[in-house]
Amino acid sequence: MTTQTKPRGSSPLLGIYFGIFVAGLAGLVVLLLIFEQLGTTDHMLRTLLLAGSLGLFGVIGTAAYTAAQVEFFLAGRRVPSFFAGLILSIVVLGGTGFAAFTGALFLIGFDALCVMLGIVAGIVALAMLIAPYLRKFGAGSVPAFLGLRFDSRAVRLMAASIAVPAFLLAATAEIKIAVFAAGWLTGLTEAETALLIVAVVTITVAPGGMRSLTWSSAGQAIAAFIALLVPIGIAAAMITYLPLGQLSHGPVLRILDRTEANAGVSAAIAPPLAFEFPGDQLAAIVGRFPTPYSSVGAIAFMLATIAIMVGVAGSPTLLARSATTSSIYETRKALGWTVFLVGTAILSFSTIAVFARDWVMANAVGVAPDRLPVAVAYLADVGLVSVEGRPATIHYDSLLFKRDGVLLMLPVMLGMPTVLVHLVAAGLLAAALAAVAASTMGLGVVLVEDVSLALVNDRPRPGMHILLVRGAIGLAAAVTGWLAVVLPGDPLALLLWSLAVSGSGLFPALLLSVWWKRFGKVGVMAAMLVGMIAVFVAFVVDGLGPNHSPAVLVAAIAAPLAVLVGVVVSLLTPAPGRHVLEMVRDLRVPGGETIADREARRALHRRLERR
Repeated sequence: MTTQTKPRGSSPLLGIYFGIFVAGLAGLVVLLLIFEQLGTTDHMLRTLLLAGSLGLFGVIGTAAYTAAQVEFFLAGRRVPSFFAGLILSIVVLGGTGFAAFTGALFLIGFDALCVMLGIVAGIVALAMLIAPYLRKFGAGSVPAFLGLRFDSRAVRLMAASIAVPAFLLAATAEIKIAVFAAGWLTGLTEAETALLIVAVVTITVAPGGMRSLTWSSAGQAIAAFIALLVPIGIAAAMITYLPLGQLSHGPVLRILDRTEANAGVSAAIAPPLAFEFPGDQLAAIVGRFPTPYSSVGAIAFMLATIAIMVGVAGSPTLLARSATTSSIYETRKALGWTVFLVGTAILSFSTIAVFARDWVMANAVGVAPDRLPVAVAYLADVGLVSVEGRPATIHYDSLLFKRDGVLLMLPVMLGMPTVLVHLVAAGLLAAALAAVAASTMGLGVVLVEDVSLALVNDRPRPGMHILLVRGAIGLAAAVTGWLAVVLPGDPLALLLWSLAVSGSGLFPALLLSVWWKRFGKVGVMAAMLVGMIAVFVAFVVDGLGPNHSPAVLVAAIAAPLAVLVGVVVSLLTPAPGRHVLEMVRDLRVPGGETIADREARRALHRRLERR
């Protein structure tokens, strides 16, 4: 694809545009709160909130239509650092992070932090080791970077073959979460809801490609964070009298620890390699909240953190966004904003888990089944809570909770207006849509750029080129929607396998490509092959083993092994040519023309000379 070396600056009106968006969203919520007080039916409130939010996202996506290649593939390379960081934060968390991480914290407490620590560490590794250098290179995808870095179509195709399953697994996980959230708001069947999501993703991405994805995802991220933070502020004001639950839930946690000890909640320590993460089925609370290593053993906790870290650092979805900022400096700033926003979200998940668990221990545990609060009966009616057996008195392990529904439970428990409950569901849907759109865009670009067009010498006309990618985006959205409906599976497990693929197959190749000049194309192919073999073996073991197998953490072992194999094979094979060495040298120079632009210009000159 053609690019431009000196992109235009970002619009000075971005703040105004998104201020209008926030005002419109806030106005919609206030209006629905008024309608609720006037007696409007719950179904109408859900429908209006869903239609209003999806309508805003769709308007942003279609308004960002473009036929310019640099805008379609790279968002014009002029996305400000804050917006880039905002988008990265919502993509790396997604709806799976909002729902599954909150639920995992609620059910197993401290041990769920291994995944979130891995995400933060992965963003830091991304900022320090890979993303700024890919921005200097200027390629729009990871396979394009590796193919040009080693001057090899075989490397590019092999990298694409690894990126495709990573995209598919992540997108399928997010669509499952989106189906859950949209189903709460619509009451449609799973297939109908998946079809709606596919249509929304296509409308918000296909018109302008990366440009539409950028600005619609920014709106979705704002909506998701509003839906996350507003109920927490209200809950914190009700419980701690300070509307900053992220800073004030510590005393509640200390009270919760004493309450759980009095209720007989187990404080047993799991074996070192245990990895008993809660699935998407109904499950009971396991272990005291602040007690470490009750479900995830000490060694498994460390392996999980490392595996998630390398998976995030090698994620093709996140790395594709490094080329959309205006400079390397802006890329680093964007990742700084990402760490801040992800950290805020993680503190918010912890706050929700602590408040909800404290409410359960104080109001539902130790009472007779016929005296359970009305909120528990409502949550049981909608399938988020269940009482196991017929106990005379509710014990802490008699209540079963749906992991992905904990995010919706807190407003119900505290008796907030139903509009706020539906707002949380809409925010969860927005987060999932942003992550689905990012994976779908990446998958469409890889299928056209790095698979189809990598096999031919002639490039299509710009208009046809963009049309092909638009078609691939629609196809990718349809395929992932179909997979989400027909394939069983826990969204969190699918996300972890996606990170295992990127961490084992792509991270070692990217790390050595940036930091070792001697790394050759045979070495990079060997490293990627070893990583993927390890993932395949682990997947087979996971399929044959128990439901919660630590095999999903294979990247913690596969990534160092792939690095070692890549180094050894590169030392045993011929060194790269002078041209490749010059590219790697220029890769580490922060200023100047992007390498992809320079190589594209040289290739164009060579074609003109041959004519």
